[in-house]
Amino acid sequence: MLDETTNPGLIPDFFHDVIAFFVPGFSLLILIWANSLLLLGSTYVPTNISLGTFFFASIAAYVIGRILGHAGWLLQHRKFHDLLQETPGPKWSLIFDENDTNYTQVFKKNLITKIENLLKKQKGKELIKECKKKEKDDYFNLIQYYLRERFPSVALFEKKQNANITLMRSLSMAFALNILLYTLQLFLFFESDQIVFSGTALTWLLICLLCSIVAYKRFRLDQNYHAMYVFESFIATRKLLLEKNDKSKATSESSQESH
Repeated sequence: MLDETTNPGLIPDFFHDVIAFFVPGFSLLILIWANSLLLLGSTYVPTNISLGTFFFASIAAYVIGRILGHAGWLLQHRKFHDLLQETPGPKWSLIFDENDTNYTQVFKKNLITKIENLLKKQKGKELIKECKKKEKDDYFNLIQYYLRERFPSVALFEKKQNANITLMRSLSMAFALNILLYTLQLFLFFESDQIVFSGTALTWLLICLLCSIVAYKRFRLDQNYHAMYVFESFIATRKLLLEKNDKSKATSESSQESH
């Protein structure tokens, strides 16, 4: 149920970090370890890991996850995506792209009107026109912040979606980066005259490439889900607030009449 009082607290933020940063960071560390096993022909799996080792590995995983997240933002979320599509992304296209059929034109016009009304004091109409012209997502960020401030309980699921977006984007980067890391480890472990073709190694690299592509596709899909959720939640909460205001006015008028 939507409300304006629920406090998300620190626990959801902790789980956001686990999903968005620790998981991809540990994943890349495991990939590097798997590279070493494959190159050395070893099957060694450590069974006794000390608390200190796990602590430092966790710090390394978090830092790596942060780096992967930022690299994914620069290379996939913005640059690479701009090369693939004419529109900047699902947030913009769901409202302004006439070829996007996820929502009807009536829904889009209604949403634009609500955003303009919400930002009336901040010149909402001019903002929408500028965003449409420059293909920016400023309007989306504003209603996202609005939902987080007014309806923290709504923000819980929205934060989870954000974490999933970062997770898939970072995993895509990790698997793609591991192809390069495998090559570097290969030349680090062996002399150039010792390197021979290996079907197993080729299969491993193809698996990494496939996992990178799949993770990227899921990242794009999660972006669409996130944009839809924010838009739909915005309309629902605005409707809820209007109903509350109408009830408050009706109660106030009835009390005045009774007096």
